[in-house]
Amino acid sequence: MIPKFLKIGSKPVTIAYPLPLVSFLGFCLSGDLISFVESYLFAMFFFTAINLWNHVNDAADDLKAGRMDAEFLIQRREEATAFVIVCYVISCLLVLLGSKDKEIAILTFLISALLTWIYSDKIFIGRFIRRLKEDYRTEIMTYIGTTTSFCLLFWTFFSKVSLEGVSFTIVLSAIYLSGFFLKDIKDISADIEAGYRTLAVVFPPSTLLKFSVFLFIVAIVLAAISPLLTYPLNLIFLFITFIPLLYCIHGFWRFNWKINKKILPELKTYTKLHILSILSLAILSVF
Repeated sequence: MIPKFLKIGSKPVTIAYPLPLVSFLGFCLSGDLISFVESYLFAMFFFTAINLWNHVNDAADDLKAGRMDAEFLIQRREEATAFVIVCYVISCLLVLLGSKDKEIAILTFLISALLTWIYSDKIFIGRFIRRLKEDYRTEIMTYIGTTTSFCLLFWTFFSKVSLEGVSFTIVLSAIYLSGFFLKDIKDISADIEAGYRTLAVVFPPSTLLKFSVFLFIVAIVLAAISPLLTYPLNLIFLFITFIPLLYCIHGFWRFNWKINKKILPELKTYTKLHILSILSLAILSVF
């Protein structure tokens, strides 16, 4: 049962878990291998908690949509809820043991944990108030608060909060939020049926794609002018990221930013570009 919970908790794939990109960037900036391991273990338990908790609460809707694992989670709801709590506790202990700036780490952990719990919950608090994920305004608020606090918390595994840590937080938050604007598009039919007012329901997919690209450009520019990279490595970083990005933007523009099969090659390249940007930032920061 636990392996099944861990497997479900690893979805969706993010730059922090199961991909170790955020930990890798922190390692390249600090050279601290132990912190790399500690931070990735934290990400594993924390993301398992928030992802599994989200899947547990959405299991009834997912079952109607024919999603895999939904019936299993409905049958094992109590055990899954207990496992979520255990994962939150373990991630908290890892913060207390591994953080190099504990006051900031505890505060940011509490913000991240509280927001992610309420965001998905309809078993406890969600029985009395509308879930944060069901309206685009509270959805945006939650993602901004969670992403920035999580990234700052992550940095404390490698060093005390500094200008470099703030830059790490801002750049990664912008990259992560760039992907956030596209995440609900695949669930638009289920969200409409459930009566949710998510971003994908309220805004046209073309608008969300434009928001996503704009945020990604902001992230790339901020990374290039931040203390994370020195001259001329920041120019190399801009070249590596902007050339494929311009290819994607040209493809999106040709078809009026409409998300369909015609822009599939550019869309696949664009999603992979988020990974490439962090990898290139990490590798170039070593020099």
